[in-house]
Amino acid sequence: MSDLASRVPGGICARCFGRIFARLGSGFSNDVRGNLAIFAYSVLGRQVSLPESDNSCRICRGLFGRLGSYATAVSGELSKFEYSTFLLGSTFDESILEFEKELQDSFGGLGESIKKEFNRECGKIVSSITGKPAEFSRPDLTIHVDLRYDAIKVKSASVCISGCYRKFRRDLPQTRWIHMDKPGDSVEEIIGEPLKAMLDSGNFFLHGAGREDVDVRMLGNGRKFIVEAYEPRRRMPDTKKLESDVNGSGKGVEIFGLSVCDCSAVKDLKGENHNKTYVARISFDSPVDSGALASAVSALTGKVIYQRTPLRVSSRRSDLVRERKIINLELLNADQNGAVVRVTAQAGTYIKEFLNGDGGRTAPSLSSQCSIGIRVVELDVMEIHRGENNDENVTRAKIRLENEADQEN
Repeated sequence: MSDLASRVPGGICARCFGRIFARLGSGFSNDVRGNLAIFAYSVLGRQVSLPESDNSCRICRGLFGRLGSYATAVSGELSKFEYSTFLLGSTFDESILEFEKELQDSFGGLGESIKKEFNRECGKIVSSITGKPAEFSRPDLTIHVDLRYDAIKVKSASVCISGCYRKFRRDLPQTRWIHMDKPGDSVEEIIGEPLKAMLDSGNFFLHGAGREDVDVRMLGNGRKFIVEAYEPRRRMPDTKKLESDVNGSGKGVEIFGLSVCDCSAVKDLKGENHNKTYVARISFDSPVDSGALASAVSALTGKVIYQRTPLRVSSRRSDLVRERKIINLELLNADQNGAVVRVTAQAGTYIKEFLNGDGGRTAPSLSSQCSIGIRVVELDVMEIHRGENNDENVTRAKIRLENEADQEN
């Protein structure tokens, strides 16, 4: 103790003195620890040089005497939001934190920072005022108090809603145009705008379990999605009203099966890969014999095909050759000039290119099998085979790696 007595800190208040020993003992507040330490020093005949008032403390400048004011101000900001839990954080002048750390290290590093104590003690008062608990893992609101400028900033965690959508139009992209030079409807906007109004949120983003082309309808059992609303002031969406608003908008999108979900579910959604069934209407560059067409369709059923990244997306996706399986190909009706076919294919298959051949980049294709040019006039997704074994010939891990490579380019 004689060594400690030779290093009596001067000019700091009892609380900041006690914080030097915060990890010694339990059940004491830091101001109690400080007063006990001051008493111990006096017993040893050493006088602790306290500041004239807490306001002149070299570390806290009387901060803890103003905790109530900060907590009231924080609670006022929180009242602008709908929430169940919160987490409080802070920023201090770096020179104060460095001085305190050096001081505590000289006593064996058994203390805690003023930042940690402020967050805890101010958070307790905020909780008592608001009746809402602090939450350290996934709080609804994160409050940041910048003690350098007496500024308070509140960040609201995103609200996510999952469901499925059907798309009945052939001129509707899934998401908004990146550069906003072609404004207009998208599945994202049709769902996101009413949700934004409902939650009084900032921006929003639609995460889809894959996507269909602009000119492809999404029918049948629909495509799964999660729409994420950023910085919402309200957190309790009326999913039935949202469904009614979207479905009654007349904009060609229908949603169903809505529920509020944790935003961590986006990762799992993005990792889904399912076989799909499509119906396509195709035309031929020249008349095709019905027997030859039927033979080509039969030959391609169960066939493994190889697809180099299509020309139409080559500028934004990795140049890879993908191995995919055509699980089933059916001829629904046909004449010499065109046909309607149903295709069930493995996840990640480019259906248009399987039909038209993409200039030889997909092989074999219906076009190459018939030795005729084919144009895809219309294409619809009829069913996404969720809950089935979709790992034939290409593993789920391989598909994910290819998807990640696409996203990086």
